[in-house]
Amino acid sequence: MARIRILPTTAATAAAAAFTFGLTLTASSAPALAAPAPPGDRVPITSANALVPAGATDEGTAPATGALDIRVYLSGRNQAGLRTLARQVSTPGDQHYRHFLTPAQYAATFGPTTEQRTAVTSWLRGCGFSVTGGNTHYVGASGDQAAVECATDAPMHVFRWRGTTVRAPAGRLSVPQAVADDVLSISGLSTLTTKVRPATTGLAGHPAAATAAATTCSSYWGESPATTVPPAYGATRPWHVCGYLPSQLRSAYGVTGTGLTGTGIKVAVVGAFASDTVASDVQTYASRHGEQAWASGQLTQVVPDGLPPQPSSWTMEEIMDVEAVHAIAPSAGVVYVASADAEDNSFVDAISRIVDGRLADIVSGSWVLGADTGIPSATVLAFEQNFLQGAVEGIGFFFASGDEGSQAASGDGSGPLITATEYPASDPWVTAVGGTTLAIGAGGQYLWETGRETDYAQLSDDGGSWVSPPGTFSGGSGGGASGLFRRPWYQPGTPRAASTDNAGARRIVPDVSMVADPVTGMLVGQTFALPTGGVYVEFATGGTSLSAPLFAGVQALAQQRAGHALGFANPAIYRAAASGGFRDVTDTPPGVTTPLAAVHTVTTVSPTGQVTTTFVLATLGRAQDTGLATTVGFDNVTGVGSPTSRYINIAGRPR
Repeated sequence: MARIRILPTTAATAAAAAFTFGLTLTASSAPALAAPAPPGDRVPITSANALVPAGATDEGTAPATGALDIRVYLSGRNQAGLRTLARQVSTPGDQHYRHFLTPAQYAATFGPTTEQRTAVTSWLRGCGFSVTGGNTHYVGASGDQAAVECATDAPMHVFRWRGTTVRAPAGRLSVPQAVADDVLSISGLSTLTTKVRPATTGLAGHPAAATAAATTCSSYWGESPATTVPPAYGATRPWHVCGYLPSQLRSAYGVTGTGLTGTGIKVAVVGAFASDTVASDVQTYASRHGEQAWASGQLTQVVPDGLPPQPSSWTMEEIMDVEAVHAIAPSAGVVYVASADAEDNSFVDAISRIVDGRLADIVSGSWVLGADTGIPSATVLAFEQNFLQGAVEGIGFFFASGDEGSQAASGDGSGPLITATEYPASDPWVTAVGGTTLAIGAGGQYLWETGRETDYAQLSDDGGSWVSPPGTFSGGSGGGASGLFRRPWYQPGTPRAASTDNAGARRIVPDVSMVADPVTGMLVGQTFALPTGGVYVEFATGGTSLSAPLFAGVQALAQQRAGHALGFANPAIYRAAASGGFRDVTDTPPGVTTPLAAVHTVTTVSPTGQVTTTFVLATLGRAQDTGLATTVGFDNVTGVGSPTSRYINIAGRPR
């Protein structure tokens, strides 16, 4: 595996070739980034919401202590034209469909200019900021409270939120009219930071050096009845799946018959930090299960210099994502692009590296920032600028919808969950990938699929019964109506499962779905550092952290079929769904007796290496998460459903 080190970002301008459009760009319907100029020389900016969480108490003027590190993201040129072109190249039937720009063409036509950077730098220095760096997308600066107040024309206040102190501007923010057209957004104005988290928290089947006996799981759905524990709902239930192998997933989703393997396609996986064992782990996994070996150079890592050691949660995420892409598209190249830390700005940088360098045509992200209504709009605008750039360059983004059902973390992620959709999956310029529970038969055949909405009931102390089944909600496909984004042009009206969607005015998450339930998850393998030393362990896991890279693999096959980049996928996905490219997923699969249930073995390891195994009754496809239901047609748990080989053929048609 090649491990490519990248230098820290510097204030350099990408080389750009002169390029002239052969089309007329029309006005965009997107909201303006700045309001009309009022009397005077300042212009209000709209990138200041969610600087403090909802419910925070304003305690008045902040003491003038401590510096803030900010970023001023540059707007570039012709925002309206950029959005218009992104829509045109992404919409089937448009004359510009899939006629994409190169990064150099994007930079020459829409990218920030040297003049914009110079003007913003001069403005910041004039307010007392020290310019600390940046890249083609932003100017980084550090300054005290007086500098922030000078730049934004808003006083700094102290806010109290859940026992913590947050310092942020109060009131409406504005910038000088002279730079209003140059400023996309300003991040870092609040001391409350936005943390990025793996989409799947508490991955089931935690690795252990010793695992439960093979008889406590099934190699395919229903293989092994759980006769040593009580029955449920009047019948003996099967043990959960030990973890599907790639060959089973390819067979069930119709991939095997296509003959496609992703040859010539590159998929980028974005995460925080980087694993030192990923190359050997994925090769070991492929060898143990008769999968195609990784070729030299097929897996690479783009890693910032000075990267700290990777926490175990992100190690699990990276290796699972890489193995999932390879499971569906074993010949595709995979580049892991590492964020320098788990902060939102670093993830913006990681995605910028992909679009600026065209490192891949397909990008998979198995992480979330939290409730979209609680993400500062400065952060949203910075991410979305990259998504728009990717769209016009032919890059598609596929993000996990999360695993808390209709709930998402608010604020910095430390508070209680609220009813909301996760960002960035809710952004209209990405494909949100939800989760299902998948049953595969002994011959690799697709049996049934339902939305991942799973409840767990505990075994009684005497082992003779299950306690109050179905029990409590353990996790489910993230979904619902966005509180931030309006319904995009490509998405149908309100599904029956989202009757509270304000008459169909909102973006509904997710768009598509694939297997995510750990009860029917994928077998993955990685090395863990235990007290006894490093040990390679295989275990079943899931979450939309799994479904997102699996769908990225499906998209790689569709691109191989097409012979060219596919770009932003959603308009084509919804058109393909209308032509039978997806299986409709419901709470009551045809021909299957409900309720659906299995006995799940949960194995955990303590910090000292002690292994504990418990049993729970998993009731599957339970539509009891507020506002979510897996219904006939488009719904807010599985979107249009799960892909079939027909989707690959439809999406892979010539332009």
